[in-house]
This record gives sequence, structure tokens and C-alpha cells, in this order.
Amino acid sequence: MTIDLLDTPLRISWRLSPEGPLTDPDALIVADRLVEAGVFYVTLEGHPLACPAINDILRIFAGGGLQVMLICEGTAAELKYLHPGLPVRQLYLDVAPCLATDDFTSLSGQLESIRNQGFDPGLLLGPRHDNVAKIPRLFELCRAHQIPKIKLPNVGIDGSVKTLSEAGLVTPEDLQSLGRELAPEATSGLELEVHDLFLWELLCPDRQDSRSEYGGCQAANSLGHVDGSGDLYPCSSWPEKLGSLLDHSVEALWASPARLRIREEIAATPAGCRGCQDLSICFGGCRGLARTFNRHHGSRDPMCSEPRE
Repeated sequence: MTIDLLDTPLRISWRLSPEGPLTDPDALIVADRLVEAGVFYVTLEGHPLACPAINDILRIFAGGGLQVMLICEGTAAELKYLHPGLPVRQLYLDVAPCLATDDFTSLSGQLESIRNQGFDPGLLLGPRHDNVAKIPRLFELCRAHQIPKIKLPNVGIDGSVKTLSEAGLVTPEDLQSLGRELAPEATSGLELEVHDLFLWELLCPDRQDSRSEYGGCQAANSLGHVDGSGDLYPCSSWPEKLGSLLDHSVEALWASPARLRIREEIAATPAGCRGCQDLSICFGGCRGLARTFNRHHGSRDPMCSEPRE
């Protein structure tokens, strides 16, 4: 099943932090643009709670009916701005810093602070080469702290992210190693949101029907991304600016030749996927990462080892 070409995206991620170049008035312009475009869901990344304009941004979103998912790292600077009644549909605590150091001493306190403000947090981990082996530990943390929701999002490589290289991506070998470590019931009772199809089929082999309507890469269609400067991208995994929301509406940028060219590229079969019997299932996987980091393998999803026969 594919999704028709849309006039505006349904879901937007926005990397919003106090360190970003956006002034408070400019941030409000971006928020207004998203409301005017009729976006359904907004995920706020970076350190949005510490952004001085966050309450005004959330007020604009609430007034426009946008559902907000908010990501934080549980720092004191973030949690002091969290309060009951904040119009946030779901709050996720990013545990990448904890997993990187194997130091979980502050996690209980962070979760308690979040829960005391009336939120039922989920845990989030952006899968990388250096942390994917720790996903079973993530599942253990969820059970130990009675957290059912886990989000494993896509890899962000927009202009706000300067450090990612091909060496940081999850590889097919990483998935094979993870598969050997996973217990048979590792995800039982947990609510997983997994962006990458190859990671999903490994973690949830008995839940394939729940992705039956996946229609392939939705960059520059139902998905979009806004970086810390207010620039609109096809997706956080597709590092090509379409233009600034300070100067243009979402509708205008979604109607631009650049956006339409991207959808034409996505509609074509990657050279590295030709002859694969599962192409109708994955449609080439994450096309942004593939074109950026895996051209030497025919722009196939970096997590895919080879076409399946």
C-alpha cells in the first residue's frame, strides 16, 4: 500500500533547543507555519523543554489541534520546565547517555520527577552502531521501571547534526549479533515503535501484520523535518534542505520542484535492491540513509546485507 502524494506532511519532527540559532519570535513563526499546514503530529527533539519559547510553542500547537510528542534527556535544566497540564501527548526519555556510560544512577530520579508531573514516560534510543547491542538492556530497564513504551526512531542527519558518519550506522552484522543475544520473549508485553523495517522484523517477528500498510519511504510526503534553524527537510534522515519556514509556507515548499524530484527518486527502485523478493515489503528501506551512506552498494538500506532470493 502506498500513500498518495500529499500537499503537506502529516508528521513533522523538529529539532528545538536553546542552543539553536532560532530566536523566540522566529520559533513562533515556525510553529504557526506547522499549524497553518494542518500537520497532525509534531515530535520535538533536541532539548525542547529548555527552549525559552516552549510554552508559547505548545500553546500554538494546542490551539491548532497538533498532537505533540516530546523528547528529553532528563537534565535538571529540562525537568524544571515540566509541569502538570503541559499539552504533550507523549513524553520520551532518551536513555542513550545512560547506555553509553552504563550509569543508571540518575534514571530512577528522572522517571520519578516526570511521573510526579503527571506524565507516563516512554524510553527512547536512537539506534547506532555503538549502542544497538544494548537494546536487550533497554528492555530490562523498561520492565524494571514498569515502562511499556519504547521508541527506536530513525537516524537524524540534518544540518543540526554534524557528527554522524557511515561508521556510526547500524550494520547487518550488528543485527545478526543482536539476534543471537535476544531472548525469545524479549519484547513480550512491550509497546515498540521501530522506524527501521529490518530492526523491526528482528525485534518483532510475530508482529509483521502491524506494519502491513507500510508503503515505503515517506520522506517528502507524509514525513518532514525541521532543523534548529527553521529549515524544512524531506525527513531527518534526508539531509537536503527544501527551504526556510521563516520565508516560505510548508505548502509552498511541499509544492517545490526539489520536493517532487525527491519523490520521483524514491519511486525508482534502488540498483542494490533489484531482484530482491522482499522489495514489495521494504521498498528499499530508509532511502535517505541509503543515498547518503550506501551508494557503493546500490543505495540499499545500510541495515540490509544483500537482496533476498
